[in-house]
Amino acid sequence: MAGQWQHDPPTLRRTRIVCISDTHNASPLTGAFKLPKGDVLIHAGDMSNQGSLSELQRTAEWMEKVDFEAKIVVA
Repeated sequence: MAGQWQHDPPTLRRTRIVCISDTHNASPLTGAFKLPKGDVLIHAGDMSNQGSLSELQRTAEWMEKVDFEAKIVVA
């Protein structure tokens, strides 16, 4: 019809969210635990034992390396 806009149907995309906590210095890169595939990784706390800078740096290093579009840390 003249003058009417035609729209493509919306594309659906599923977002896979992976939520972890209580890793206490463990890393999936060393085989301590497995992370399922996902789009968003949420770490919901207790990522270290003592909260030292070196512990947090180790956790930040493996979090930088895992393959997720977005990473969220809840402290």
